[in-house]
Amino acid sequence: MTAKRVVIVGGGGAGDAAAFGLRKRGFDGEVAILSADSDRPYDRPYLSKEFLRGEVELKKVFLHDEAEYSKEKIELRLQERVVGGSLADRTVSLQSGGEVGFDVLVIATGGTPRRLPDAPSAANLMTLRSLRDSQHLRDLLRRSSRLLLVGAGFIGAEVGASARQLGKEVLMVEAAPVPLARALGDEVGEVYASIHRSRGVDMRTGTTVKEWHLERGRVSGVTLSDGRREAVDLVLIAIGIEPNLDLPRALDLPIEGTGVRVDEGLLAADGAYCAGDIALHPHPVLEEAIRVEHWEVAKHHGRGIATSIASGHAPVTRLPYFWSDQYDVSLEYRGHASGNDRAVWRGDKEALRFSVFYLRDGVIKAVLSMNDKKVNETGGNLIERRIRVGEKALADLSTNLEDLLPTAG
Repeated sequence: MTAKRVVIVGGGGAGDAAAFGLRKRGFDGEVAILSADSDRPYDRPYLSKEFLRGEVELKKVFLHDEAEYSKEKIELRLQERVVGGSLADRTVSLQSGGEVGFDVLVIATGGTPRRLPDAPSAANLMTLRSLRDSQHLRDLLRRSSRLLLVGAGFIGAEVGASARQLGKEVLMVEAAPVPLARALGDEVGEVYASIHRSRGVDMRTGTTVKEWHLERGRVSGVTLSDGRREAVDLVLIAIGIEPNLDLPRALDLPIEGTGVRVDEGLLAADGAYCAGDIALHPHPVLEEAIRVEHWEVAKHHGRGIATSIASGHAPVTRLPYFWSDQYDVSLEYRGHASGNDRAVWRGDKEALRFSVFYLRDGVIKAVLSMNDKKVNETGGNLIERRIRVGEKALADLSTNLEDLLPTAG
C-alpha cells in the first residue's frame, strides 16, 4: 500500500466507518476526518426514534468514545468545512483557511434537508439531520402539543410515531396520494398510512401547505390545500435531502444526475473515493447504477473503501439494506427496486406480518418485510444469487424459501 495519508471529508456513518475500517484492516498511515459537524460521529437512526423520545442517553448516540479516536490515531477535526481542492495537487481547501494534503481522499459529505421554498423562517419550524437538530426538536416537542409534519417519508413517519408515543397530536401532510408509493408501491404505502392513522395520526394525503400563519415569529397554524386551517405549535419539514455535491464539483469529479459516478469499488477518480448519499454506484450484484440515502448503506460503503485502500481495490457487493421501527412495527428492506416493479406478497397483511418481493423481468430486485425478519434475510440471499423463482412459489406459505437456495459445493 503506497498511500501514507488518507483524508476523509465527512463525519457521518460512511466517514467514520472508513476511518476505523482502515485501522481494522491494518493501515498504519495517517488518517484524518474533516467534519463540518459540531459533534463527533453519531448513530443517526437514533435521532428520529429513541434519542428523540428520551429513551437513550446522549453518550449512547455517539459511535465511539472520544478517546477511541486518539487510541486509533485518527485525527478528528470538527467544524471544518471543506470548500474546494485539487486532485492534481492532492490537497483540499478549508473554509477556515489553509489546505490539507492527502494521498487518498474519501468524500462522504452526505446531504442537506430540503426546505419548502415558501416556508417562513420561524423559531418553531425546522428540519432534522444533525444531533443538534434532534436535541432542539426534542426540547421543542416537550413543550408542544400539536406537531405538523410536512412529508410522510421515513424520517417524517419515524418522528410522527415518536411524537405519538410521547402523547403529542400529530398532523402529517403528504403531497402524494399515497405515502412511500414511489419507493414501495401503492399497496405497501396504504398499509403504512393505515398504521399511522390507527395510532391517531391525522394524515392528509394529496395535500400541501398553502399558507403559513405566524404569531410573534412562530408558526401558529397553516391553511392546507384542502381549504382547512389547522392550529399547530411545532413544524418539521421532512421532504428528503439534496446530496452535497459542491466538493465533488469543485474537484471536477463525474457528476451524473444527483450523484457522483463511481466504479464498482466506489472510486470516482485516481485517489478519490465517494461514499454514502452522494455515490452513484454501479452495483455488481444488482447490475444497475443506484444511489441510496440510507445509514446502513453509507456505513458499508465506508468499510468497503477501507478494504480497497488497505488491501487493494475491490468491488463493494453488499446489498443495500435499511430498517425502520415505528410503534411496534419493524420494517426491513434489502435490495433496490421501485414501486412500479411487480410486487408479490407473502404472509398476513392484516396481521402486519408479511413480506413483499419486488420483481423485474422475473428477477427479484428487492424484498420488504414487516415483522418478518427471517423471510427478509432469505429474500436477500435469493437476490444475491440472482435466482429466478416463480411468483406462486414466493407467495405460497408452504414453500420453504431456503430450499430454493443452492446447496454449498
